[in-house]
Amino acid sequence: MPTTSRSVRRSRRPAARPTRPASRRRLLVATTGELESRGALRFAAALGDRFPDTSVLALGVSPPFPHDVTNMLSLEQPALADEEHRQKLLETVRRVVADLPGAEGWDKMAVTGTPSDEINRVAERLGATMVVIGLGRHRRLDRIFGSETAIDVMRHASVPVVAVPASTRSLPERALVAMDFTDASMAAATLSAQLVPQQGVLYVAHVCPFLGGPTEPGDLIDLYRAGAQAKLDEVVGRIRGHADCAMETVLLEGEPADAILKFAKRQRCGLIGLGGHEQGLLDRILLGSIRTKVLRGATCSVLIAPPR
Repeated sequence: MPTTSRSVRRSRRPAARPTRPASRRRLLVATTGELESRGALRFAAALGDRFPDTSVLALGVSPPFPHDVTNMLSLEQPALADEEHRQKLLETVRRVVADLPGAEGWDKMAVTGTPSDEINRVAERLGATMVVIGLGRHRRLDRIFGSETAIDVMRHASVPVVAVPASTRSLPERALVAMDFTDASMAAATLSAQLVPQQGVLYVAHVCPFLGGPTEPGDLIDLYRAGAQAKLDEVVGRIRGHADCAMETVLLEGEPADAILKFAKRQRCGLIGLGGHEQGLLDRILLGSIRTKVLRGATCSVLIAPPR
């Protein structure tokens, strides 16, 4: 029995370019200056080029002493070591940003602390409207030793967070948003629509809980699919004013994370958008099993949007 199927309806872009209300975007892009965060920097620069009203802060976070195993035997005072390490990181951030086209007006900052805590703290103080961060590696040891900073940031973020692979060079021309009709998934759809250019396409997908198999007209599965399709069409109508691109509605079947990842890979999507849902204790701890699986399995950028 197949694990994933799809039905598609295409919504053509309007003849006239939609008018969007003016709003200033404040972007925080977290970087170590290393290869893993270069994609996040290029994504932020592309976003600034698409929306010239965007202000950007490039933030480096230096973990507190000891910075590595060799520092544990150092006689240097922890506070002095932290400041020296922070200054070196700031110079690295400045150097990397200076080499990035379109980043001439960016602010630069480096702080000392736990990366996920400091990123969210600075984002809140800045009044950031989005956080962009590198999409970490997916090795088992990386998860054990906490280098999946993107997941840690997303657990507590109050603004949308985009985790971007190192290979990314521009905004996505094809994006998939997973729609469960919550406020959070609507927020993810609206933001994803804004990121896709006019020549691109946004897939608005719902994963049905029923796996394959024939249906009879009017039975429970048929009614569910018809209702989900109607809701998807309604969603497209609501976010149309935020989009220049074409949109397609898609019904998928199977285990949600697998269905989302397979469809995104098959359609060569550069972004997967997901809702962040409620920020209760259990949800923060787990980040939601579907979102965690997508983040750990994705090879493209992943956007997590909290409820507005």
